[in-house]
Amino acid sequence: MNHKETLSKIKTMLGIQVALETMKLDNGVEVEAEVFEAGQEVFIIQEGEKIPLPIGEYELEDGRVLSVVEVGVIAVINEKPAEEVAEPEAPMAEPEMATPEAAPEVAPQPKKMVESISKELFFTTIDELKAEIAELKLAKVEVKEEVELATEKVVHNPEVEPKKELIKFSQKRPTSTKDIVFNKLFK
Repeated sequence: MNHKETLSKIKTMLGIQVALETMKLDNGVEVEAEVFEAGQEVFIIQEGEKIPLPIGEYELEDGRVLSVVEVGVIAVINEKPAEEVAEPEAPMAEPEMATPEAAPEVAPQPKKMVESISKELFFTTIDELKAEIAELKLAKVEVKEEVELATEKVVHNPEVEPKKELIKFSQKRPTSTKDIVFNKLFK
């Protein structure tokens, strides 16, 4: 374990954000790792998502070759071979033929892999959302039926008159002479 790995593990334990390095492959795809060294995890960055880099050899923009033996883990990063640098003395037709043949074989493979993985994730997410929508619609129908059963319809009938009760306010007190006189006068 070298000093960079030890430092990154300490930072992770302390919760300090670890800065990730990004590099581009020769076909323009961005790859990201903590450190571009053997044994480190490496991811493809596509539309904000991190996808582990598939098994294979990938040429970086700076000419180095990134080898991945286990999905998402760097096996080796080789420098560009010295033979390729010394070849400009040879006729131009041979290197041009060799370079285009090698690049299309390496470049489309990760792109197709990333594309298939992203399509698979997209369609599984859509299927999950459709299932969830169907469940919510079913639940909505069940709740609506329960509400209809629980409520009674109230109908107004104008022909029925409510009963009126007469309330008599009277106080029972002993009758006085004054009350007797008033009763005889006003009756």
